[in-house]
Amino acid sequence: MVKVDLFIEKLGAWGPALFVIIFIVGTTFLFPEAILALAAGAIFGVWWGLLWITIGGVLAAFLMFFVGRHLLRSPVEKLLLKHQKLQAFNDAVSNFKIITLLRLSPFNYSALCYLASVSKLKFSRYAFSSIAMIPGFLSTTYIGYAAKHAADLAKTYGDTGKLPVGDSVIHEITVYGGLVVAVSVSIIVARVSLRTIKNSNLSESHKS
Repeated sequence: MVKVDLFIEKLGAWGPALFVIIFIVGTTFLFPEAILALAAGAIFGVWWGLLWITIGGVLAAFLMFFVGRHLLRSPVEKLLLKHQKLQAFNDAVSNFKIITLLRLSPFNYSALCYLASVSKLKFSRYAFSSIAMIPGFLSTTYIGYAAKHAADLAKTYGDTGKLPVGDSVIHEITVYGGLVVAVSVSIIVARVSLRTIKNSNLSESHKS
């Protein structure tokens, strides 16, 4: 990770641009976005990392929607006709409330984008639901930042037996306290989202 940091720093303003491109290309080919979000936090820090991962996430989501709707729609629709469970899920994704909740859940980012692209969901609603990606990106980015911070701290303390210059115990408590909060909030939001999706599906089935 240190070598990656140095490489990004040498690129200057092009570093974030390269990272965004890597995110777009990687997730389009189903590379896990969580790994890239962790890397964003480790390389850029929490807030800059969140900014670049959000930009990459939105652009990648738009690209996958375009690819799915215009290039993959026909073969996917044929597949859906053969599998009723997939068709039912496809119908659910067409609902703006459901896809927004799925954005907040741990459902695979790339798979959701492609499934939504072949559904009846309008692009405007799909684009607006992208806002729901931010909480997940924030928690994952923070975890990446905290992991990098812990590694740097361990190295410095191992070499010198002291905390880095300008650091303090209070700062460390704040960092790891924030990590606990980020992970806890992420788990709570995911569980609430999944429960709401389940209840929505049950209510829809009763109506039908």
